[in-house]
Amino acid sequence: MYRSILVPLDGSKRSEAILPQVENLAMQCQARLVLLEVLEPLPQHAAAMAPELLHSGTAQRDGEIKQYILGLQEQFKARGFQATAVVKRGPIPDTILAVAADEKVELIAMASHGYTGIARFLHGSVASEVLHRTKVPLLVLHAEDEEE
Repeated sequence: MYRSILVPLDGSKRSEAILPQVENLAMQCQARLVLLEVLEPLPQHAAAMAPELLHSGTAQRDGEIKQYILGLQEQFKARGFQATAVVKRGPIPDTILAVAADEKVELIAMASHGYTGIARFLHGSVASEVLHRTKVPLLVLHAEDEEE
């Protein structure tokens, strides 16, 4: 059925809510997993405020993200899955779609944070934007409101 599945994550428990479904599906299909975390570019005005402080904080965050996604990759590999960890910088929906194309995935599986009202206006809906722009099937799980 599916030979490769892209799983965008953001380090939150909400984004990880999709993992049990992905694991079951990947096991049934013997699919390769592509675990993705996207680092959003910093706004230009932020870089002008305190460049040295900003750079050290960004480097630390980048390291934490890489450690997180590589840790997940190792957990999946230890359970017998073929898994690849990818960390990219860019606008989240654009980057998800680019990685989906680059990796030639056949399914994108992600959790939706389910923002509504002003939060949706401020944060946008990554799942909604991916849905409207992808040609790849999309599995979206509405994650419950349990926060880290």
